[in-house]
Amino acid sequence: MNRIEKSEEKFKQLFGEGVPGTHATDPDFQDILSYFIFGEVFYQGNLDDKQRELITLVVLATNQTLPQLKAYVSAALNVGLTPVEIKEAVYQCAPYIGFPKTLNAINEVNEVFKAKNIALPVESQKTVDEDNRFQKGLATQGEIFRDGIKKNVGECSIKSKAYAGISFCFLLRRFLYS
Repeated sequence: MNRIEKSEEKFKQLFGEGVPGTHATDPDFQDILSYFIFGEVFYQGNLDDKQRELITLVVLATNQTLPQLKAYVSAALNVGLTPVEIKEAVYQCAPYIGFPKTLNAINEVNEVFKAKNIALPVESQKTVDEDNRFQKGLATQGEIFRDGIKKNVGECSIKSKAYAGISFCFLLRRFLYS
């Protein structure tokens, strides 16, 4: 199969029948885009379609390319991602891009979900409460960062409580486990 055939097949899998709206006004550009992204890039590396779509959603949310984010939410559903997986990926953007940009992305995701009659809110994924969030957060970070996190936490608490309260690792833990 050549890249044109691959791009048509992949586009159909992701977005269904039809052609992109820009094909009517900018067919040459749309062909370049489609043949490259869907006929070449999608076939590079070892990522499966679900992983590629999760990454794409996060990049689109980060860059605030919201019209494309809407289209790719549908594509993510078409490759088998669940509404919870989509929402959780977007939620994880907040500590890095800020709450306003994350809310913009969430609003786009919600519009797609509503159009597809997907119930909102999605099922809660909370695993902590106010009493155990810091302990569970530190335990999870310990699994990821091993002894490094213990050393850094120890140094933070020794240096000053103010530093510990504003350091990125502590802010991230507060966000992820709130």
